[in-house]
Amino acid sequence: MSSQAGSRNVPRAHVNRQGRQKDGRSMKAIHHVVDIDASREAVWSSLTEPEGLAGWWSTKVSSPPAAVGALTHWTFAGDFNPVMETTKLEEGQEVVWRCVAGHEPWKDSLFRFQLGPHDDGHTRLRFWQDYAIELDDDAYGIYNFNWGYYLESLRLHCTTGQGKPFPAAE
Repeated sequence: MSSQAGSRNVPRAHVNRQGRQKDGRSMKAIHHVVDIDASREAVWSSLTEPEGLAGWWSTKVSSPPAAVGALTHWTFAGDFNPVMETTKLEEGQEVVWRCVAGHEPWKDSLFRFQLGPHDDGHTRLRFWQDYAIELDDDAYGIYNFNWGYYLESLRLHCTTGQGKPFPAAE
């Protein structure tokens, strides 16, 4: 995960919960759609169970059982070690995280993973990162690229059992 965008102090913008700045402009969001040749249950466990989480984003994760209010601590490197609070959990359908610490540019941003059916028992994953603050275009480009990489890692983890997570130091 590139930490270039997180290496500087990013000022907070005034926003409301609908992803709009006070002047009415929409906040940017990252959105990906990934079709996964695996069951919804396999994808769900990769998004909600510690072993599954460690198989695609970072190899070092501390997570209690999935529940609203649970805090998941991710270890990457440098200033990028997000702590995510689960804010929504609809079994087999949707999980939403809110970044509560560990990476200032993501503070209060929401990360939504929605699962739906796709062709013969396979799964369509819809992912959004809804920002709480406005960032420059380069930061969005870096984060968008990285999410593409790690969502492909999630797809590989679900279909082959081997993702490409960040190899965090133990």
